[in-house]
Amino acid sequence: MAVVNITTFIGWIIIASAFYLKNHQYSILLMGRFMTGLSSGLCGTPAAIYMAEVASSDMRSVFTTWVSLFYAIGIFIVYLLGLILKDDWNMISLIAAGFAVLGMLFLKLLIPESPSWLASKRRYEEAKINICQLHGTKVYTCDVREELETLIVPGSCIKPEKLQSSPLSHQISKKMKMLMTEKFFRPYILVITFFFFQQFSGIFVIMFYAVDIVKQAKVRLDAYVTIVLIALVRFLSMILLSFFSKHVGRRTLSLISGSGITITMLALGSYTLSIQQGLISDELIPNISFIPLVLLILYFFISTMGFYPIPFALVSEVYPRKIRGTAAGLSTAMNFLFNFIIVKLHPTMVQGIQMSGVFYVYGVMAFVGTLFVLIWLPETRGKSLDEIQSSFITRKKTNDIEEKEQQIA
Repeated sequence: MAVVNITTFIGWIIIASAFYLKNHQYSILLMGRFMTGLSSGLCGTPAAIYMAEVASSDMRSVFTTWVSLFYAIGIFIVYLLGLILKDDWNMISLIAAGFAVLGMLFLKLLIPESPSWLASKRRYEEAKINICQLHGTKVYTCDVREELETLIVPGSCIKPEKLQSSPLSHQISKKMKMLMTEKFFRPYILVITFFFFQQFSGIFVIMFYAVDIVKQAKVRLDAYVTIVLIALVRFLSMILLSFFSKHVGRRTLSLISGSGITITMLALGSYTLSIQQGLISDELIPNISFIPLVLLILYFFISTMGFYPIPFALVSEVYPRKIRGTAAGLSTAMNFLFNFIIVKLHPTMVQGIQMSGVFYVYGVMAFVGTLFVLIWLPETRGKSLDEIQSSFITRKKTNDIEEKEQQIA
């Protein structure tokens, strides 16, 4: 995570410097956006995995949503800065760089290394110390001992000579063999399919094009004020999700969220189509301009309760510890690929089928995604990470895979 903050800081400083270097501004902005985009891709997965590894099974459903919660806080702050500072993107870039510095300090002073990761490297004494720190105690209690034992057990049968560091090529070969097992493939297909429906139901593209979409939807309120209001709603709904996720399963929340996205997108499509076809007169539009605003707010609220955060939470839960980092990275890479495709397609779609057609497409994709959740998404609330991972394979296949993993190790 330190690498993420350093990359973010460098990226925003480069962007800020472009304000003063007018002759090469475009190329400098591209370089800065490349760095900030790189840091954006790097940051989400480690944070979600860390939360899943350090949280107890009864609280994990709450803590794994906090990654999306702080995304929502960040988006709200940036939109608010955009409203206050308008076109002063130089100052906004410097403020963003300042947040990266705060992140580095916070990470250094308050966040211990993951005990699960330390245990995977056979650094058990450090893992014990960090578990104590996370439990808020300096005493080696029964709870600390039990948690440490659950981390040690998977490697207890490995022979001492195999604990020696192996060549990089051998480590890569072992990881590739593990990525060929059902323990990886079944959850991977589930996660990237959910990511596909998340992206193609418009959750991120509407956020990126929020100002333009608000204007096209004929919302009478100032576009910048509107998106700040929407960002505030997303932030508040993430707080509600943190509470509900302990009491309501991820599957139920996803079903409610997908259904709500479907309804709001189809309603927005019908509203904008009525305007395009002249069914709503120009004189009437100012009097009913609250309708698209309410629908957009409901859309962001309901999407944040399920389709937005839960795929990211699943990434941190469904993969075995030995390949969790690699598998999560591959899942996130596919998510960013889907994101790139839909963001690039959006302007072309607007030109081809107009904004009403785009809303209809997002609504239909959300409906199909809801059916996917209904049929295939398992419930993970209240289960340990081992229980979740075991649910993807049969008992017989579990034994076969465990034997293969022992051979690989």
